[in-house]
Formats: sequence, C-alpha cells, structure tokens
Amino acid sequence: MGQLCCFPFSRDEEKTSKRPVGIQDLINEALHRERMGLKSKVKQIKELLLKPETQAKIRKELFEGRSINNNNQENDVDFSTTLT
Repeated sequence: MGQLCCFPFSRDEEKTSKRPVGIQDLINEALHRERMGLKSKVKQIKELLLKPETQAKIRKELFEGRSINNNNQENDVDFSTTLT
C-alpha cells in the first residue's frame, strides 16, 4: 500500500505498530504469501497452456504417442495393478 501524504509509513506498518505481532499473525502472513505465489504459478501455467504453439506441441505429442502405442501394444504395461 502506498504512503499517505501526512504519514511517514504505510498502512501495513501502522497496523503492525499498534499491537504486537503474534505467532498466528506470522503463520497467516506466511500462508498468504504461499497462496499468492501458488496462484501466480497457476496463472502462468494457464497462460502457457493457452498459447497456440503449446497446444500444437501437446496435440503432436499425444498423436505421436497414440501411433507408437498402437504399433507396440504388446509392450504396454498395466499400471493399475502396480500402483495399488
């Protein structure tokens, strides 16, 4: 938050200077920062996935993967039984 014209500190600093910072406040702030970082990463991933060149690469890999799997079906592994 920006500074007000007649105050030498921001609103956040004013808020924390009125009362002592507790452990729960520190935990909440850390969780908030973590959430904001994760939201930023999710936004970047979504933007990347929406790019036409990324979508083209994904389609190409999926299509090539299917044609390879159809040619080598005897080499397929059933992971459903190994992951239980």
